Order: sequence, then C-alpha cells, then structure tokens
Amino acid sequence: MNKLLVNTPQNVQIEYNIASVGKRILAYIIDIIIRIFLVIALYYFSTLIPIKDKWFTYGIFSLLGFIFLLYPLVLEILMNGQTFGKWLMKIRVLRIDGNRANNFDYFLRWVIGLVELYLFTGIIALITIIINKKHQRLGDIVANTCLIDLNPKLDLSQTIFENISDTYKIRFPEVYKLSDRDINIVKDNFNIAMKKNDYDILLKLTRKLEEIMDVKSDGLGNIDFIQIIIQDHYHYHKDK
Repeated sequence: MNKLLVNTPQNVQIEYNIASVGKRILAYIIDIIIRIFLVIALYYFSTLIPIKDKWFTYGIFSLLGFIFLLYPLVLEILMNGQTFGKWLMKIRVLRIDGNRANNFDYFLRWVIGLVELYLFTGIIALITIIINKKHQRLGDIVANTCLIDLNPKLDLSQTIFENISDTYKIRFPEVYKLSDRDINIVKDNFNIAMKKNDYDILLKLTRKLEEIMDVKSDGLGNIDFIQIIIQDHYHYHKDK
C-alpha cells in the first residue's frame, strides 16, 4: 500500500496509507447507487404534488439534476472529506501537506470531476488514478489532495520516533509526571484524532497534558505539542 509521508514543522513524519484504487471505485459505485435511489425517491414524491404544468416538470427535473451533481461536493463539505460511499469504505479526502482540505479544495475536486467522471465517463479519472503513485485523479492533483485509508492503524513507533537522534534534547522535562499508561492513552487518542482529522480530540489532549504536567504548549500547535510530549517521554525513559 502506498504511503503519504507528511513532515511537521518539528521535522517529524506522520504516515498515512493512501486509499487503494479498489476502495475508491467501490466508494464511487456506492455513491452512484445512493444518488440514483435519492433522485428516484424525490421524483416519486414530486408526482404526489397536484401541480402538473410543464414549467413545474422542468423545475423538478432541474432540481433532481442539481441534487445528483452536487451530492459529492455538499457531503464532502459537511462530512469533512467524506461521502456516504467514502464513509462506508473508510477513506477520506486529505491535503497532500497533511492538513484538512477546505471548501475550495472540495470545490476544485468537484468541478474537475464533472469533466473527468461524466463528460469522459470516468475513463480519464481511472487512468490517472492507476498511473499516479498517490492514486490521484486530475481533480486531486489540481486541488493538491488525495484520499487516505482510515482503516489501518498508524504505527507511531515507525513514524513519530524514527528520526529522533541521539542528540535529541527534552523540551518538557515535566514528562516525568506521565506514566506509561498515560502516554499510551495519549498515543491511542492521538492516532484516532489524526485518522479522523478530529481537532477537538487534539485540543482536549493538549489541555489535559498541560494540566497534568503543569506546563503551557508554548505557542505550539496541538499536533506538534503532543508529538513533542510523546518524544520527550520516549527519550526520558528509553535508557531507564
């Protein structure tokens, strides 16, 4: 499985698994099926309305067309980079730099996807995904995004510790107040937060660590602060 390696400002790598071509295709098929059923259901309910003039009919068909086309854009914005198909397949849109995609990124993916997936019946998208090492279609390349796999567990021992040198200096000596059980809880929740892009968990972890250790995050972002604490704890105990 291809990997996406993201370097944080503290020169620590976060590793994500890139979603496979098969998962992307299955997610797309699921979303197409959901959209078709949604449009059929809405059309059925529209037939129950007594108004039957041609302008009403044109309006209904136009509305159903917009719903069908806007489905991926609206859901990715509302569901933080996922549609129902992506959610079921446990994949998510993420920026290549590791940050959460924004609404404009989703819009770029969607606009170019209209050409890739509908005008050319998905052939261009499929070819691009297969030949691209990050499995990006043209919309992803332009928006600087890719789809990551949320299912495999991240191995912090292979990511957050791999580049710690022997000259590493502990930044927060107060890590002595954290037990092995504490740091394992931090690691587990950090993994969950990074996989889900859940910034609420990261914020809560930061505040709890500040409280237990009686320190301040010193202007660091939540991700960098938590990574440094984990590194400091590892270094503090590695020779003991």
